[in-house]
Amino acid sequence: MKRVCPIFIYDPQLHFYKDMAKWECYCKKADFKKLAAKYGIDQVTARIMINRDIHEEEMGRFLSPDLSQLHSPHLMKDMDMAVRLIQSLIHDKKKIRVFGDYDGDGICSAYILVDGLRSVGADVDYKLPDRVHDGYGLNPEMVEKAASEGIEAVITCDNGIAAAEAVQLARDKGMTVIVTDHHEIPYSTPEEGDDTARLPKEADTEHGVYDFFSDGKVYHLPHANCVVDPHRADDSYPFPGICGAVVAFKMITALFEDCGRMDALKYLPEAAFATVTDIMELRDENRVIVSFGLKQMSHSGNVGLDALIDAAGLDRNHIQAWHIGFVLGPCFNASGRIDSAEKALDLLLENDPGRAMEKAEELVSINEERKGMTQKGVDRAFEELSGRTELPKVMVLYIPDLHESLCGLVAGKLKEKFYRPVFVLCKTENGDVKGSGRSIEAYSMYEKMVEANEAYGGDGVFTKFGGHPMAAGLSMRGEDVDWLRTFLNDHSGLVDDDLQEKVMIDVPMPLYYASFSLIDDLQKLEPFGNGNEKPVFAENGLDVLSYRRIGKEQQYRKLTLSSKGTMVDALYFGDGDAMDRDITGAFGEGELAKALSGQKNQIRLDIVYDPDINEYNGVRSIQAKIKKYRVRL
Repeated sequence: MKRVCPIFIYDPQLHFYKDMAKWECYCKKADFKKLAAKYGIDQVTARIMINRDIHEEEMGRFLSPDLSQLHSPHLMKDMDMAVRLIQSLIHDKKKIRVFGDYDGDGICSAYILVDGLRSVGADVDYKLPDRVHDGYGLNPEMVEKAASEGIEAVITCDNGIAAAEAVQLARDKGMTVIVTDHHEIPYSTPEEGDDTARLPKEADTEHGVYDFFSDGKVYHLPHANCVVDPHRADDSYPFPGICGAVVAFKMITALFEDCGRMDALKYLPEAAFATVTDIMELRDENRVIVSFGLKQMSHSGNVGLDALIDAAGLDRNHIQAWHIGFVLGPCFNASGRIDSAEKALDLLLENDPGRAMEKAEELVSINEERKGMTQKGVDRAFEELSGRTELPKVMVLYIPDLHESLCGLVAGKLKEKFYRPVFVLCKTENGDVKGSGRSIEAYSMYEKMVEANEAYGGDGVFTKFGGHPMAAGLSMRGEDVDWLRTFLNDHSGLVDDDLQEKVMIDVPMPLYYASFSLIDDLQKLEPFGNGNEKPVFAENGLDVLSYRRIGKEQQYRKLTLSSKGTMVDALYFGDGDAMDRDITGAFGEGELAKALSGQKNQIRLDIVYDPDINEYNGVRSIQAKIKKYRVRL
């Protein structure tokens, strides 16, 4: 048995080491041969579906997503009431304002509602908040401005569920308020002696009942005319894990049906776009929406979306989910971070191809600027961490001069590197503190924030907060940062094993087994993303036949590996310099020099990879994309 050399990642800026991720293989059992024969797939493909907890009775639907699998919008609580209200607003020629959010989901949500409402005759305009000046979601100042401009009705999308004060103000001013959202419902935990028996088990917004008791919690809906949110604890919608744009898409679908129209599916590309950018699980109807939305992007009819795809240098006929997640979506998000999210919404609403291309190129340029700012923010975070000998289980990092729009991005980078919950906070223009958090599977960030808010007493430690189990945003007073840091760590509930990232390997498969037919078969599992991750394989003890530095800055690595005598090219798009250091640390600089010149050497690697097809000058070949590696002595 060969000995595996333990690898540690060392950052010279930080005076501590971090163990490499733990590699584990799925060990789920099933009759893979039978499943492969039944569905006409490779046994490896069948194994991967079992690994993703796709049961045999679901496999047919999973492999063949169909629009018939979309759930009816009428199953969502308050949906039909919302449609009746909108029809009444249109009939009475009321002025409606749609309030979205400044991220990709909020932008797409607002587009679907605004364009859909206008197409059925509504008098509607829109407002997306400025991240710095307005903050997240609907606020009282936005309501006051709307009232002064003669707005008579408000519809929120991708926000509103936590905007109790603003919603109440709008109602007090005589506005009709329809909340559509997909975020968690604000709740409080009853104290001993509280009379929860007097509370109903569900809300009744039509008759002014907004608080209800369920699963040991008291939920609080904003006092809107109706609240459409599949995360309502009193909602029985079959799949609540949809984004704000899909909630908007469902509402427009129901509205169009009521108008005798059946063309709401034209908004699938934008619903798919938002589903990917908001990192929703690609299961159930999300899989259907993204599958068909991606196909429609080649002929979406949206001039602005076409222009963005072209400006980013992508092929409209071959858009995949990762293009949205890593190329197109960041352009939308960047506009809301360092400029105005309304620039992205204006692009989606643009019908002139020339103007659309100008707007799309501006978004691409804004995103490039955002990338540079983010890197500076990450470098600044590492400076803050420099000199520490260990990290807390929950990182609460206060960087006063960080641009507040970058807190979430920097938190995400730190979470990826150190695999623990991270809050990154900064100082606002008025001297208070704002921030964002990113979490890991073992830590429900939103619930822990509720716990901290209640433990602080009074009005709570946060002046405003909200989010998901995996991400959150907050505002608070600067003097309470230390208290929050201490409380979150004292009550984290995390053990050391929770803080070790696990890389789950689908199949320990030799590189030589990867074939064109298998790779084609694996494509049946697309689209890949959250909840349906791209298949991951592994092989140990691979000889390195050659080693090259590639990329504009020589930052990546291209290797030729030997798998049981078969030569296979492999690419590593991680930190190439770190790979150099790991190899020289284990085998010496001389062996790396040999590999760089294509000479026989002693370097051996274990790799976690996914197989891919490289096509160059009409020649197709198998290659591996290395996700993780270990040196093997």
